[in-house]
Amino acid sequence: MVIGATPLALAFGPAAVAYGVWIEGQRRGRPLVPQHVARNGVMCAIALGVAGLFWASTQLAWAYGTGRGEEDAAGLGDRPEVVVDTREPLDDLPSGVTATRLGTSGDSAMYRHHYHGFRLLLASGGRLFLVSPGWQHGRDQTIVLPYGKDIRVRLVPQP
Repeated sequence: MVIGATPLALAFGPAAVAYGVWIEGQRRGRPLVPQHVARNGVMCAIALGVAGLFWASTQLAWAYGTGRGEEDAAGLGDRPEVVVDTREPLDDLPSGVTATRLGTSGDSAMYRHHYHGFRLLLASGGRLFLVSPGWQHGRDQTIVLPYGKDIRVRLVPQP
């Protein structure tokens, strides 16, 4: 599939036809179509051109975003490890993530559950999207944690 072929054809095709009709009218010395039909045709060609350009830009953005997402997902093992401490336990941990129960004294009294092995897939809208290092789209789960006082996050660089 060629990105943008159909929307660009929609954008420039009618304009090319309208230009060709105008050129032929100039060559003949008189217009091929009445003036009101020509005016309406030009307006339609402009509207289709604008719609086609918007459609093409949407397709380009979609393809670019998909490619960036695939690159990001392929390099998860190289990203820093995310260590998370939470007040409440997390359910259904992905493979590769280990959980430890913390003590009830000192700084750990607030956070009772410790998890390591996560990688940060995305941080957006006040939430962390955490995955395992071998995560694959459509196969593995994503853990979504909201930012707040209920969690503590540390990043550990990979060797």
